[in-house]
Amino acid sequence: MPENEYQGIRFPGEISKETLDAIPDYHVRDDDIFIVTYPKTGTNWMMEIVSKVMKAAGKMATPEEHSMWCFELHMPGLDEKPRHELIKDAPSPRIIHTHLPRQLAPKMVANPTGKIKVIVVMRNPKDTAVSFYHYEKKMFKEYSRPGDVVPKRYESWEAYADDFLKEKCIFGDVYDHALGWWQMKDDRHFLFLKYEDMKKDLRSVVSEVASFLETSLDDAAVTNIAESCTFNTLKAAWSNSGSVMKENICRKGIIGDWKSMFTPEQNEAYDAKHKLRLDGTGLEFDFE
Repeated sequence: MPENEYQGIRFPGEISKETLDAIPDYHVRDDDIFIVTYPKTGTNWMMEIVSKVMKAAGKMATPEEHSMWCFELHMPGLDEKPRHELIKDAPSPRIIHTHLPRQLAPKMVANPTGKIKVIVVMRNPKDTAVSFYHYEKKMFKEYSRPGDVVPKRYESWEAYADDFLKEKCIFGDVYDHALGWWQMKDDRHFLFLKYEDMKKDLRSVVSEVASFLETSLDDAAVTNIAESCTFNTLKAAWSNSGSVMKENICRKGIIGDWKSMFTPEQNEAYDAKHKLRLDGTGLEFDFE
């Protein structure tokens, strides 16, 4: 599918202008749990954690029926209608994920009131770029149709790294996405987490999520969820899921994999942008 441009941001063809027009006024329930991520920053990992926390707390009997990954998508052949429409009939509490930047998200998520919970997961931009490069190439190969033009950025890591730095990849600039949501860092409706912290101390992250969602899980339940949600455990499960997307979600999942791809010149350029965009914001990332 050809890519679409909307308000200066590129989107995959599976996200239509009609959907993006509709989402800001999307009705959000008071007990919704929104998970916000830029692609390849721990999306499905956090979806799994939240689902298991809610199930263990007795607040959700069948998580799969309450959840929606990337609710702005409409995958031809897989979805009978746009996902934001599909999730409307799901029982509460719903777990809804989006890759959208704050300015395009539902207004009731971008500036929430009531009891809605919003979990934002971020990852260092260098590892994000490398992971997104490998994932996009795989997905294009799986879902492209005869005659589809291969985007030039898939031809080499050098081309992709340049496009990612210059904000020419789908879902826009990683810094715009992060800083847009980071404006809500002091809002009680939000919990900000880092992919790197999930790798280093998953149990603490699970405990933090459980507390944020106002559950009363004991230590044993938290430990059990953490052990069932390690990167390697989920990679093994998803690799045998029968879903093309899930089978390709996990690659290495390590911190610092960017070192295997970045040239010194790319590293210097990325560091310069990182400093320019984040100095003084209070937002920091671990790169190794």
